Amino acid sequence: MMRIHSHRLLTFFIASLLSGSVLAQEDTTETSAAALGLSDYRYFIIYPHLEKALRAQKQNDEKTALREFEEIRRREPNNVQLTLYQAEALRHFGHNKQASSLLSQQLKQHPDNKKLAQSLAAIPVEPVLVTSVPELLAQQQRCDEEPSVRCRSETGQNALRLGEIQIARQQLRDPVFAAHSLGEALRNDTLQRAIYLKQWDIADTLFSERFQQQRLSPAEQEQWFTVLLAAHQDENLQARQSQGLFNSPENHLAYAATLVQRGETALLQRFLAQRQPVFHTAEQEKRWIYLLSRFSVHPQEALANYNAQFSENRSYIAGATLPGLLKSGHYAAARQMLAGLPQDAFLQARYELSIASHNSHETLQLAQRLYARYPNDLQRLDALSWQLIQAGQSQEAAQILLQHYPFQGDEKITLRLLMRLVELLHEHPQWASDAQKTELSKPLHSSVQRRLQSQLPWLVEDCSALSSLLGDMSPTYDAASWSRLAACYRETLPGVALYAFQQAAAHSPDVWHHRAVAYQAYQVQDYAAAMRAWRKIPVNEMSNADLVAAANTAHAAQERDMLYRLLEEEKQRGLDNSEHYWWLHAQRYLPGEPEKALADFNRALAIGPSAQVYVSRASIYRLQGNTRAAISDLRQALTMEPQNASLQAALGYALWQDGNAVQSRVLLEQAYKAMPDDPALIKQLAYVNQRLQNVSAAQYYARQVIDEMNDDAELAPPTAEQKQQRFAFRRLHEDIARRWSFTYDSSVGLRSGTLNSVNNKLNDVSPGKSYRSYGQLEAEYRVGRNQLLEGDLLSVYSRLLADTAGSGVAMPVKNPMIGAGLRWKPLRETVFFLAIEQQAPLDSHHGESDAMLRASASFFNNGRFSDEWHPNGPGWFANNLYLDAAQYVRQDIQAWTVDYRVSWHEKITDGQTLEPYAHLQTNGYRNGETRGAQTGGAGVRWNIWTGETRYDAWPHKVSLGLEYQHILNSVNQRSGERNNVFVTVGVHW
Repeated sequence: MMRIHSHRLLTFFIASLLSGSVLAQEDTTETSAAALGLSDYRYFIIYPHLEKALRAQKQNDEKTALREFEEIRRREPNNVQLTLYQAEALRHFGHNKQASSLLSQQLKQHPDNKKLAQSLAAIPVEPVLVTSVPELLAQQQRCDEEPSVRCRSETGQNALRLGEIQIARQQLRDPVFAAHSLGEALRNDTLQRAIYLKQWDIADTLFSERFQQQRLSPAEQEQWFTVLLAAHQDENLQARQSQGLFNSPENHLAYAATLVQRGETALLQRFLAQRQPVFHTAEQEKRWIYLLSRFSVHPQEALANYNAQFSENRSYIAGATLPGLLKSGHYAAARQMLAGLPQDAFLQARYELSIASHNSHETLQLAQRLYARYPNDLQRLDALSWQLIQAGQSQEAAQILLQHYPFQGDEKITLRLLMRLVELLHEHPQWASDAQKTELSKPLHSSVQRRLQSQLPWLVEDCSALSSLLGDMSPTYDAASWSRLAACYRETLPGVALYAFQQAAAHSPDVWHHRAVAYQAYQVQDYAAAMRAWRKIPVNEMSNADLVAAANTAHAAQERDMLYRLLEEEKQRGLDNSEHYWWLHAQRYLPGEPEKALADFNRALAIGPSAQVYVSRASIYRLQGNTRAAISDLRQALTMEPQNASLQAALGYALWQDGNAVQSRVLLEQAYKAMPDDPALIKQLAYVNQRLQNVSAAQYYARQVIDEMNDDAELAPPTAEQKQQRFAFRRLHEDIARRWSFTYDSSVGLRSGTLNSVNNKLNDVSPGKSYRSYGQLEAEYRVGRNQLLEGDLLSVYSRLLADTAGSGVAMPVKNPMIGAGLRWKPLRETVFFLAIEQQAPLDSHHGESDAMLRASASFFNNGRFSDEWHPNGPGWFANNLYLDAAQYVRQDIQAWTVDYRVSWHEKITDGQTLEPYAHLQTNGYRNGETRGAQTGGAGVRWNIWTGETRYDAWPHKVSLGLEYQHILNSVNQRSGERNNVFVTVGVHW
C-alpha cells in the first residue's frame, strides 16, 4: 500500500513539475489532465510527449515538435484538445493543408464541436480555381464526400460565377451550411444572380421560401414585387395580393403603369374595375383617377362612379368630366354637375356652357367675372373684348384693349387682340388719345405685329413711321405693306422701292402690282426686270401710256420681237403719229440697217424736233464717219436741252473724235460737273488734258481713275483688263509730268579684239559703228508737247560718250566726246525721232568736232509686245525693229543700223524680269567707201523696275545683261574675233 501510494505521489509530483514548466512558458496553454480530458494514467503517458512537443514548437524545432505530436495522436487519436494542439503546431510550421485535413477528420468524429469548426474556419484556404462546369461538378463531389461550410460556400460561389444557379442552390440543402452566415450570403447572392440573369422562377421560389419562413423583409418584398412585374406573372402577383402582399397604393399604381407600358388594355381594365385602393395622399389618388379616365372601358362613367377620398380630387373629376360632357352636347348633365359645385368654381366651364347654350347675357356676365378674376390673362381679355363687341359695346372693348396694350403673352392671342384693336381703331381712330397713338406707333417685336400696326389710319401716309415699322423688310409682310413701303422709298431709295414692289407682286400677282414693278424697274434702269413685269400684263389691259412705257422698256432691254409687237399695237391704236413712235420704230433696224433707221429718224424730225432723235441720228452719222454731221445734230440736241449732261458728254466725245480737243474739254468738263462719278467721263478728261498738255488737270483725273480702281480692287479681285488700265493711267500720271531723264548705257567686250554691235536702242551711241566696248551717259530735258506740230514732243539733251577705239583696253575710256542737241518727235502715235547734235572731242588728239543729223525709229515695240512692264501674266513676248541713220555734216560721213530683236520677259518678282533675247543686226558706215557687218546675237538681261507709287508707274529701270555675238558677215572692215561675249548695262532714271 505504501508503495502504491508513493508511486502516485511521485507521478503527481512529476506532473506538477512538468505542468508548472509548461505553464511558465505559455500562460494560455491548459495542459492539465482535466483540460485535456485524460485520466491520470493516460495523462502520465501523454504528458512527457506534450511537454517536449510544446517546448520544441517554442524553439521552432519543427522535426521534434511534429514527431512528438504525431506520437501523441497515435496514442490518443480522438482527443479534441490534443488535436487542436497538433493542428496549431502544423499551422505554426506552415502546414495549413495537413492541419485542415486533421481537423476535418476530427470533425467527422465530433461534428458538433464548435472549437474544431472554428479552428478549421480560421485556417486560410486558397480557393480552388474553377473555370468549367466539369471542374465545378468535381468540386461539388469532393464537397459531398467531405462536406464543410467552406467548401459549400466556394462551390456555390463558383456555380454562380459559371451561371449554374441550380448547383448553387443544391449547396443550401446542407442544413449546417444553410444555417451558417456563409450559407445566408450564398442564398442572397443566388437570388441576386437569378434576378440579374432574369431567371424569374428561381427568384420567385427563393422569395417564396423566405416568405414561408417569415423572414421576408420589406425591402425584399418590394424586390419580389419588382421581379413579378418584370416576369409578367400577373396571376402569381394577384394571388400574392390575395395573401396580403403587394397591396400598398404605390404597388397598385406601379402594376397599373406596367400594364399600360405592356399594352395589356383588357387586363388593365379588369384590374381598374376590381380594385379601389385606399390612398395615402391626394397625389396618389390623382394618378389612379388619371388611369380611370384614360383606360377604363367607360372613362366618363368610371370617373362619375368613383368616390374620391380627397376633396381636391373630387374637383379634379369634375374638371375632367365637364369638357367631355360639353363636347358631347350633354349640356343638361353638365349644368346639373355644376349646380352641385360652388358658384365661383369652374367659371370657364360655365362660360363655355353659356356659349354653347346661346345665353348671351350669361356669357357676358361670366366673361366679366373671369376677367375680374384674371385681369392679366390675355385669354380672358380676348373673351371679354369679343363678347363686348358682340353685345354692341365696341368702344368699351377698344378702351379695355388700349389699357392692356402692348399685349404680352401667347403669340396667337396677342395677334388676335392686336388685329381686333386695329380693326376697331381703323373705323374709329378718335377712340385713341394722342399719347395712345404714339404708343401704338412704336414698332413691336414681331413682324406680323408690325404689319398690323402699319394699317393704323394715322400711319398710312407717314413714311417715317412706316420705315420704322416695315424697314426690316420681313418676308411675312403682305402685298399692301410692301406697296406702302415702296411708295415711301420711290424717290429717296428707288432701288429699295423696286424690291418692295417686287415683293408686293410676289404676294399678290395682279395687274396693278406688275405695273408698279415695271415702272419702278425702268426708273432704276433694270430693263430686264421691267420687261418681265410688262410681259405679265395682257396688252389689252395696258393703257396708251402703259403701251408707250412698255415699248420704251423693250427697246432698252433690246427685246426686238417684243418691241415690234408693241409698236404694232400702238399703230392699231393710232399712236403712230408721234416722233417718239418713229424713233422707236428706227431702233428695229439698228445696227444692221442704219439707212432705214436714218430714214425713220428723218421722219421723226419732220413730225417734230427732239433731242433724243438728234442724238440717235448723230450716232448713225458717227458710225458712217460723218463726224461733222454728228456734231451738228448733237449741237441741235444740246440747244434743246442745254443742261443735259449726257448730251454734253456725247458732244465732247464727238469733238474729240473730230480732233477738237479744246472744245471737247469744255463740254466734257461741263458734263463732269453734273456726272462726277461717271468713270468713262473721268477717263476721257484725263486723255483730253494729256493731249492738251494740261499736266495738273491730267494728273488730277488720272488720280481719280486710279483711286476708283483701287477701291474696286478691295471689293473684288481686279480683272486682267482692269489691272492693265490701272497701269496705263499710272504711266500717264508719271509720263506727263516728266521733265528730266537720265540714261546710261554701256557694253563691255570680254575678249580682246572683239567688235560690239549691240547698240540697238533708240538714240544709241553712234549708228553704224562697232567697238569692243562703248559707254554713253545722257541727260534729256523735255521742252514740251505741241511745240511745232499738234501732238509733237520737243526735247534738248546733252551726252557724254566714249569707246575703246582700236586699243586693247576693256573699258570704254577712249575717244571721249561730248554732244548737245535738239530732239524732235513729230508724230504722237509713232516712235520716230529727228535730231540735230553738235559733237566735240574731249581729247584734242582724237576726233573732230562735227554736227550730226540723225533719224531713228522703233516699230512693233508697243502695246503687248513692248518692253514696258506688263501687270498681267507670268511674262510676255516683246520684239523691236530698230532703225537708225546719221549724217555727219562736216566730215560727210553716213552711218546706219538696222536691228531686229525678239525676247521673252519672265517675271521673277514684282518689278523684275529675266529676259532671254536674240537679235539680228546689220550696220554700215560710209566714209569714201562702204563698210559694214551683219551679226547675230543671243543673251539674257536682268531688268529691274523701281520707284512705283500709288499713282506713278515704275519711272526707273536698270538692266544688267550678258550677250553672245557672232559676226555673220563683214564688208571692208576688220572683223576681229567672230564669236564675242559682252556684258551690258543700261540705266534709265
